[in-house]
Amino acid sequence: MTSLTNSKHPLKQDQLRNPSLPPILLAIAIISLGLTVIIGGGLFFFPEFWQPRWLWPLKPFNTRFLGAIYLTAAVGFINLLAGQRSALPRLIVPMLCVFTTNALMVSCLQLQQFNVGRRATDIWFWLYLADCVGSAYCLGYYRQHTFGGMRRLPNLWPVGLGVQAGLLGAYGLSLLFFPVTTGSAWLWPLDTFHSQFYSSMFLTGAVGAAMLSRRTTAVELRALGSIQIAFSALVLIGVWVVDKEIRVIDWSLFVNWAWMGVIALLGIVGLGLLQQSRQL
Repeated sequence: MTSLTNSKHPLKQDQLRNPSLPPILLAIAIISLGLTVIIGGGLFFFPEFWQPRWLWPLKPFNTRFLGAIYLTAAVGFINLLAGQRSALPRLIVPMLCVFTTNALMVSCLQLQQFNVGRRATDIWFWLYLADCVGSAYCLGYYRQHTFGGMRRLPNLWPVGLGVQAGLLGAYGLSLLFFPVTTGSAWLWPLDTFHSQFYSSMFLTGAVGAAMLSRRTTAVELRALGSIQIAFSALVLIGVWVVDKEIRVIDWSLFVNWAWMGVIALLGIVGLGLLQQSRQL
């Protein structure tokens, strides 16, 4: 009887330290997963159908890049729902809060980009507001909990993730506050609105890398790794498909190859995170 009780004790402790998702976060994850799969999949795989129906004018590169962002978000929600009793909310909730807050702020500041009379526009703002408020609430909720199984990464991983967080954060802030200058060095021409909206993705990635640079769990490493792999692969494929059709990127410029190299590097780091998660 004693051995049986002791064998159950770690499970009880894990459940206490890693509680199940609160109803508000579970609802956000389920609804957001459905929307990101539909919207992201539509923008990425069926751009001709979605472009005329979108909330603001989209060009081919922006259509597939936006699709890549939402499909990447879907990967994050899949991880969250698959590992409900784990430390994943510690990673996903701050990332969700940063993305939705920044995207909502940019949308409000660039309201002229939207057709205010459309019902879809109202739904866009209400959904982002709900996600923003809900994720902020969950951020406070999880501050009351101590997650179990946290460990420090070995070797140079903490330094590497810290550098990644710093670079992604600096790039995201540059897109947000200096959209014209930073957007001009993008792979294709970016207007102010898209520069600032895309900053959400890079700031979110910076938060994720920073969260895991100090201490982490295997499930968090797998989640961030899969997110980075998805984003890298989708962006690279999207750029290749679009440029093959319209051929507007000047590949003689080093800056364009450097941009693609950085996106590819994010995926390589993601593969490294998956490998490291098996050893943690």
